[in-house]
Amino acid sequence: MLSVCWSESESGLYIILAVSAVGTRVFRLVDSVPRRTLGHRIPSAAIKSPPGLCYSGRLSFQSATRKGSKERRLWVVTGGMLDSPVIASIGTVLIDAFDGLPRPVMESSSPEPSRPLSPIPTHSPTLPMTKPLFIPPARLDISPPLSSPGTSGTSCPSGPSTPQLLFDDMPALNVDAVYEMLGGGALYALVGARFWLPPHKLKTLIDRAPPERDDCPKEVENRLNKLGEEIWVWNRNENTRMTRARIRYEGDARYFQSVVKPPYRTMAEISASPLGKAEYLHISPPYSPEDVATLLTERETLSNEWRPKIVYEPAPTACHPQQKDWLEKILPDIQVLSPNHEELFSFYGISPMPISSPALRPTVESLINYLLHHVGIGPDGQGIIVIRCGRLGACLGTKSGGLVWCPAYFDGKLSKRVKDVTGAGNSFLGGFMAGLSLTNDPYEALLYGTVSSSFVVEQFGIPFLMDRTDPVTGEEIWNADTPSRRLNELRKRHTHHG
Repeated sequence: MLSVCWSESESGLYIILAVSAVGTRVFRLVDSVPRRTLGHRIPSAAIKSPPGLCYSGRLSFQSATRKGSKERRLWVVTGGMLDSPVIASIGTVLIDAFDGLPRPVMESSSPEPSRPLSPIPTHSPTLPMTKPLFIPPARLDISPPLSSPGTSGTSCPSGPSTPQLLFDDMPALNVDAVYEMLGGGALYALVGARFWLPPHKLKTLIDRAPPERDDCPKEVENRLNKLGEEIWVWNRNENTRMTRARIRYEGDARYFQSVVKPPYRTMAEISASPLGKAEYLHISPPYSPEDVATLLTERETLSNEWRPKIVYEPAPTACHPQQKDWLEKILPDIQVLSPNHEELFSFYGISPMPISSPALRPTVESLINYLLHHVGIGPDGQGIIVIRCGRLGACLGTKSGGLVWCPAYFDGKLSKRVKDVTGAGNSFLGGFMAGLSLTNDPYEALLYGTVSSSFVVEQFGIPFLMDRTDPVTGEEIWNADTPSRRLNELRKRHTHHG
């Protein structure tokens, strides 16, 4: 039995259940409860989650006057799990609109492997096969209308050598169809973590227009909810819209336009939301090192004692020498730093080099050692640096444990199974965070991240979560395989050749 209080919205009377959860006020919405129940106790069974969700940073029922009208907003979460999340992300979940079919985004062909490869299982009698390549459905309009071109740090499908230009640089638009796909750093990071953790352990905020002019297509919401409704906390008010970007390919050139720019959250907003109290806080594009410094400064002014382990993935547009000092300034407050190798090089003014260059590995290792031993990362210098290097895999370093390389899961001849690398780095980091929370061993977590990215690169868009579980282990099945099988395979391979 729970006590109730009430608040009104434009769509009518709602009853709000106030529940205390790990020091954070979390509100569940109950509709169709008669007014006569106000101030009384109702059975817990009366709780139900409505289809329309909204939130505000305010966790009380105070009114805010705006243009002569009263506006009441509040946090709403679904699912019913009230314990703190393990991983919260303030990156983006957005809709990428492609002018024409999105093309595969792959790195150049891999050289012959330098070591024996682990065999692919020859049969899997209980696991049905998925389609080899997903092509998203076409949509014939773009909503909302396009704004002026801009830049964004969101995760959009561009290969390492694909030039990116603004739409102003190209001829007049001639679009036969627009294909919409889910994207964003938070989306792929949480997908990467979702292979290992249940939905109620993951959280992110998504801006969205109010229900009366909803801008999130139903098929997009359904695809997200397939991963777990508890993950997504919808931010809905008069001024919010779902983040969108528009992409077009012309030969090797990639044209990009920010349609609805990603929001910047404040630390007060984050800590007061259902993301508060998370063990790990994933900060990804659009945040620059300077933006992170602002968040850290703001954190010190808050009265709460929430101090999450910060995992930082810099916005690509902020990876340049002018941000280097900011990067080094924030490192003592960061638990994990994870740019890719090109972004790391850009901070220090190092020219790009091909993935096959013999100088690439030594350069990555030199920069990691510099950051670990001369700058310092994390409390007492015990933080983690993990640099993602495409098909070379990733290099992880700690001050106490040294440097370790882990190859990509699909390397050498297996690289033909890679269809699209969009989101691979984000999902790697999500898997890494999940592995770190489960094992407390960064070198073991490196394997978790590698497996997570392997599921993401097998198709366009996010991996396919099947409607059945493995009959032997009870695990969820993704892309006709299980994360634990790949983890065991990679662990054997990595141990044998490490």
